[in-house]
Amino acid sequence: MTKCVKTECPVCGPASRTSVGECHNLPIVRCDVCQLMFVGKCSTVAETEEFFRNKHVDAEETTQLHYVSYRSDSLQREAAMVQRLVPNGGRLLDVGTASGYFLKEFQGAEGWNVEGVEPSAVSTNFARDQFGLNVHQGYLPEQNYPTQTFDVVTSLDAFNCHRTPNEDLAEIFRVLKPGGVFALEVPGQNYRMLTGSGMLCRLLFGVSLRLNAGVNFYFYTTSSLVAMASRAGLEMVESHPEAMPSHGSLPARVLKTAYFHATSLLYRITSGKIHYAPKEFLIFRKPLSAADADSSGNVSGVAQNHAA
Repeated sequence: MTKCVKTECPVCGPASRTSVGECHNLPIVRCDVCQLMFVGKCSTVAETEEFFRNKHVDAEETTQLHYVSYRSDSLQREAAMVQRLVPNGGRLLDVGTASGYFLKEFQGAEGWNVEGVEPSAVSTNFARDQFGLNVHQGYLPEQNYPTQTFDVVTSLDAFNCHRTPNEDLAEIFRVLKPGGVFALEVPGQNYRMLTGSGMLCRLLFGVSLRLNAGVNFYFYTTSSLVAMASRAGLEMVESHPEAMPSHGSLPARVLKTAYFHATSLLYRITSGKIHYAPKEFLIFRKPLSAADADSSGNVSGVAQNHAA
């Protein structure tokens, strides 16, 4: 029998919460202090980790469809942004690699040495076999990387699945070099509630909440991520709207593209204050120490003076 444990807001801890509803028989709550939504009670961390290792992805065809075919446009854009941010290249770690398609974009790029960490055995083998990538099966803390190993760490549409986000941010901070970049893609909370709750959701899908609870555990806002990253020691330097996976009929894809362009424009006009884009790509940096700042204005090849 699965044991359920109560979870706390990763920003505010044991703050009061308000019920939002139920999804997949799991309670969704909202923190009364910071407004972050999350699964309020679920299986243990160990059970969740075992699920992602052996059950979440059941076949290589699933990896190809969901993490290559549907995701290629976004992953190409994000790889290009990382290469712009770090023009001299460096050592990059992708946490939650899935298919490896993102890392594939760095193959042959001068100066880059890339690797990944992926819990799913199926997806790990896919990334190795299809793209010849160096991908380790498991979770980031299990790898025992030395401190200050990487110039870039990325997490693309995976961080909302982490059960211990604060601990994982601390580990990301530890393995980053001073001046290193952490690039994070997450779904937008407003978009998820717009498409996954309310009367339309009930009419179309027969449920009041459609948030994939049990695979997703936290439904982040920009402010909650900035607060958590800041507590870990990371500084946000810029952010960008990002699209949803590309799938469905041609009319559906056209509608999704139009929605993304409209919400992207609104996001950029308001500097992210009005955020209904499907996803968000956030760029954080590990600050330089005083000694690092004195010795170089461009540590680890990271471009300076980015506009947020």
